[in-house]
Amino acid sequence: MQAYSEARAHDLGAARATLADPAPSAGLAPGSGLESEFFSRLTIKSEAGDWAGILSDARGLESLQQKYPGVRDAVMARIVPLIAHAQARLGEFSAAERVIATTPGDCEPCLQTRARIAELQGQTARADWWFARAEAIAPSLPFARAAWGQALLERGRPDAAIAQFTTANQKGPHFADPLEGWGEALMAKNQSHLALAKFAEAEKYAPNWGRLHLKWGEAMVYAGKKDEAKAQFTRAAQLDLTPAEKAELARQSTHA
Repeated sequence: MQAYSEARAHDLGAARATLADPAPSAGLAPGSGLESEFFSRLTIKSEAGDWAGILSDARGLESLQQKYPGVRDAVMARIVPLIAHAQARLGEFSAAERVIATTPGDCEPCLQTRARIAELQGQTARADWWFARAEAIAPSLPFARAAWGQALLERGRPDAAIAQFTTANQKGPHFADPLEGWGEALMAKNQSHLALAKFAEAEKYAPNWGRLHLKWGEAMVYAGKKDEAKAQFTRAAQLDLTPAEKAELARQSTHA
């Protein structure tokens, strides 16, 4: 679970190191340690955008459940949504819909994943409905709001995205994702000078997030701070980035 927490804070190097030298699982129910390790490994790959890697690893899930049937509920709520999301990211929408349909209706990550699958298919009204359901069953948590804000940002609706990011930040002030997304939304509104403060705040909680430093560098370029931009791009290059982010960094670095 330490590795999972590190991955969700976008520190994939630390998460991999933790999994390489895990703490003893004494005292846990049979199979729960293996399930948690499986879950953490897939979360790291999800954060890295390694969708094919998730589906490759998922082949070992059936044997885990056969050996330890008591882990089924945890698998359905934590691992199956990651698999369905990966399938959707790879364009396997029918498979993704079948898989996510097997998950509980009172599981916030499961409902979020239903929304993400709909969003990837361009079904924005359906996605909004599922995001609202996810937020409604866990109203004190910031995660559904942050994911909804990211979806709105990608639709080209920065003001609506900022509204979601603002609420998410109120619910989880130490959660870096809505702060980073808020910064990107401000950039989309040609307010890169205001985005700098959001990125600086997000760094307090996710200092080793490659995308954060990439976008911070972009905002620096637009704000006319080229030396600071180069420093952020250099930092981003030292951290984990998805393939798309690596390509974006290569383009931005030529302009810094």
